[in-house]
Amino acid sequence: MTCLSLDQRLEDARAHEQAEDFARQEKILKLISTELTRNTTRVVEMAVKNEVQNSVLPSLENITKNEVRAAFNDQIERGLGDYISQVSFILPTSQFPTHNPR
Repeated sequence: MTCLSLDQRLEDARAHEQAEDFARQEKILKLISTELTRNTTRVVEMAVKNEVQNSVLPSLENITKNEVRAAFNDQIERGLGDYISQVSFILPTSQFPTHNPR
């Protein structure tokens, strides 16, 4: 019976060592996974940041400049048109030189 208990103790010790090895491997895998996630996140963040700075922002800047320029030109045209209409209405037509073809 002593042999059985010795065999059982050896089996228990082996199972305990395997469980400890498994726990250590689990911890190592979790650390590796965490580090890979951090590194991947940093790489993706840098790639997105570079793409935004090098592509998206310049495109938005050009679009914005063109839209503001078009709106500004439209407002200037309207404003000048209104001003000219008001001036023509205020001044009598006799003050405008007429062209006499001879």
